[in-house]
Amino acid sequence: MKHQIRTYWIIGFAFLFFLYPDQSKATPREVTLFPASAQVVEVAKLKVMTEGNLKKTVFTLPTQADPESLITRVGSGGKLRIMDQTWRQIVRLDDDKIKDLRKKIDALKSERNNIQAGIRGLETQIQFWQQQTKAKVKTPADAGNFSAAIGRNIKKAFQDKLAQEPLLEKLDRRIKELEEESNQTVGKKDNIWEVTLLLAGSPTAVDASVTYTYNLSGCGWSPLYRIEARPQDKQILFTWEAEIWQSSGQDWSQVAMNLATLQPAMAITPQDLPPWIIRPRPVVTHKKASRKKIQSEAMMASREDADGAAAVELAPPPAPREVRQSTYSLWELGKVSLPAGARQRVKVQDEPWSADFAHLIRPILSGKAFVRAALNFAEARDIPSGQAIFMVDGAILGKRNFAFAGKEGSIFFGEDPLVTAKFELLTKQSGEKTFLADKQTYKWEWRVEIENKRNTAVKVRMEESLPQIRDERIKMTLKNNPEPSEQNTTTWIWNLEALAGQKKSIVTTVNVEAPKDMDLDLGWR
Repeated sequence: MKHQIRTYWIIGFAFLFFLYPDQSKATPREVTLFPASAQVVEVAKLKVMTEGNLKKTVFTLPTQADPESLITRVGSGGKLRIMDQTWRQIVRLDDDKIKDLRKKIDALKSERNNIQAGIRGLETQIQFWQQQTKAKVKTPADAGNFSAAIGRNIKKAFQDKLAQEPLLEKLDRRIKELEEESNQTVGKKDNIWEVTLLLAGSPTAVDASVTYTYNLSGCGWSPLYRIEARPQDKQILFTWEAEIWQSSGQDWSQVAMNLATLQPAMAITPQDLPPWIIRPRPVVTHKKASRKKIQSEAMMASREDADGAAAVELAPPPAPREVRQSTYSLWELGKVSLPAGARQRVKVQDEPWSADFAHLIRPILSGKAFVRAALNFAEARDIPSGQAIFMVDGAILGKRNFAFAGKEGSIFFGEDPLVTAKFELLTKQSGEKTFLADKQTYKWEWRVEIENKRNTAVKVRMEESLPQIRDERIKMTLKNNPEPSEQNTTTWIWNLEALAGQKKSIVTTVNVEAPKDMDLDLGWR
């Protein structure tokens, strides 16, 4: 009898070995991680089996692999060639690591069931003793004794129940943690892919070296940045780390790891200056809105009418090397080991960036000065969107999204409370509509006073909306003191240096003339 059992066991094991071929020699050689997937290259030495006039070999792919993306080749010196490949799903055989996780989960669930049963029993006891309060007793003495007994038993049952409930919550949390670890290790599915290759060629071949590439979900990477401004040194210290993970069910040992960066998203910049447009007011036939609403809608319309584009904010192995692809950048990290289910950080880049620092002020919006670092690289950069810690001279400002694409751009490091701008309206006059003059006139005059309370000089870049005329009948004269350093179709720009404790003033005057019968829209001013 024992001999028969042993024979059956050997036959069963042999059947399983045939059904799930040994892939102990199959190892990932190279992995390219995308943000939410990967491309895996594996090499395996597989046994070749005869099937009619053809030969075949079998290997398996992880649950999250996409068999439609599978590309295979046989390296047998031309003796074997692939005629066809097919795949099907089979039940996964867990390795020792996964089995250990499942055993722990099952044990904890069994313990949880026992505690739940105990709590239900205690609840039944509480209900029983609560019902005894309706029982009839013969004497007051019996009533007192019976009442005391009920109180004691209900109290004990409640105490036991309250003692068990925290244990139940603790077990639930632990089970959830282990289930998440199991899912991160092998995914949520219980099947894997079995791939069969039909081969033709040498009739004497007993094994074949197969290289196969496939796409894998359940893995990826996310960027983490540390960006520290050093205005005195005219530098930004840039550190880029990648958090990588995979749940293939197989530990990756010393694989050639690459990170693929896709086109980054644009990061958020400070509020843009709206263009100042003076034109005939359009005829409005609907119900007149409030002045506040009109000003808000006019400002939005002016922004949409702007010609200029807003400034884009920029979001001991060998050092990672960047390789440019047609649509993305590839960072070669060298040999990396990554266990299944684990999250690991690897350094991608750590370098200083030269930057031109200035305090950006848009006084018509607020008196705040934002620290702005202008970047100009020799070659285009492709840095994907991710969370970044922003710092200035070792002090943490906070976290926000960051990305950068191209050669030029700006990074903002918050406001500097020691550099401010005060906007003061000196004149705002509407002209007279006279019969002789046959025109209407308007005049604006304002002063911006910039103050530097720091003990060192700072560069200041002040931007102001340039009024734009949309009708040739409207005449405009402009005067600035001092004159702007530069201007485009929508913006005046002053580049100044404010010495320590110094104040600088800029005075602007705008005069507008238009026909007296023109319903003039003065914009948001």
